[in-house]
This record gives sequence, structure tokens and C-alpha cells, in this order.
Amino acid sequence: MSLRLHTKPFEKFLTVFLGACILAIFPTLQLARAGPENSFDRQTQCQWVRASGQTNWSLTTKTLSPEPLEEYLVNEDVNIITGLYTRSYSRQQDGVIDYKTARQILISEYNEHWNSVVETKEFPLLYWEDDDQDGEFDMWIDRQGDGSPCDIVPYQIYENASGAMPMGLH
Repeated sequence: MSLRLHTKPFEKFLTVFLGACILAIFPTLQLARAGPENSFDRQTQCQWVRASGQTNWSLTTKTLSPEPLEEYLVNEDVNIITGLYTRSYSRQQDGVIDYKTARQILISEYNEHWNSVVETKEFPLLYWEDDDQDGEFDMWIDRQGDGSPCDIVPYQIYENASGAMPMGLH
């Protein structure tokens, strides 16, 4: 019994010491920590997961292009009723809209000229992208709302077991 009490602290010390040595030699291994209580920012986590999780991840999974710069903006619309501020872009700068975003409106006011002034979430909630400019957009949703690439996933409407869509989506 007394031998067991003496080996536990040594085993714990050895484990912590070896772990610290490994992290000192390979500092990028620190990015492997996941979970909200001990994680780094979500952008870093997603990059690490994509880089190390599957070597052919980008070849098998379609990813969303980043939101275009302001210079590609063609149109923007504030819709108080839907609670969305939408922006339309032409990435080829030819007037053909091939990328859209929709941010959730948090606060809506009118300025002294009776124009709508809104405060929105920092990152879009919804994205639409038309890679080949054929007029068919793929829709994406950011479920966490933090702009992290690994949380932005294709939007899918699920059918129930009978093959029918839920009410109101026909």
C-alpha cells in the first residue's frame, strides 16, 4: 500500500514532464486542444482540424469562398420585416451577382433623413454562392454565428420518413 502511494505522484510528474517536453519540441500540437473551456479561437481550431484530420478534406468537401471585399459590392438591402441585412456581390465585377450574404439585424432605427440605420451581427448568418455563374446558388448557414469556417455548412432542407417536406416548406 505504501509503495502505491509513492508511485502515483512520480507517475503524474513523469506524465506532465513528458507532455511539457513534447509541447516544447512540437509547439503546433497545442492547437489540438478542442472544447470551449480550453480552446484557442475557433478559426485556429478549424484550420488545425482541416490540416491534420484528413489529407484529402479539401478535395472531397466543398467549401465556401470568403466574403468578397467592399469593392465587389453591387447591392445591399435592409429588410426590417425579415430582420436581415443582405449584400450582393459580383466577384467578376461584371454586374452578375454570384455571391450574397445575409446578416441578422440586431437594432433598427431611422436617422434624421428617415433612412433605415441598422446594427447587425458581425458575421453573416446565411451565404449564397454561384461558383459557375449559372444562376443556381448554393446556400450555406453559419450555425454558431461566429464566422468560423468550420461552422459554415451547406444549408439542407430535411425530408421526413415519408419523403414529404415539413409543413410550410412546400
